[in-house]
Amino acid sequence: MINTILYSMVVGLSIASLISIIRAYYGPSVLDRVVAINIITTNVVVIILIFAYIDRSFYYIDVAFVFVLGTFIGTLCILKLLREGQII
Repeated sequence: MINTILYSMVVGLSIASLISIIRAYYGPSVLDRVVAINIITTNVVVIILIFAYIDRSFYYIDVAFVFVLGTFIGTLCILKLLREGQII
């Protein structure tokens, strides 16, 4: 029963990610694209955590954590580039 709910959540998150990909492609501004990419990465992390729970393999939690940290640093770099014109 719980696996069915989790799989349906994965399908819903995948659909939300596809909608966010469309938003990132057609976004009128750069900030809309940054927010859409953040939504996509958040959905991917939640999907990774759901599969970690289903497989009872909790090593994927480390993968999700590293993915979140990389996304956070990437978002900060993009926002700094937009604000100042250079990353360093």
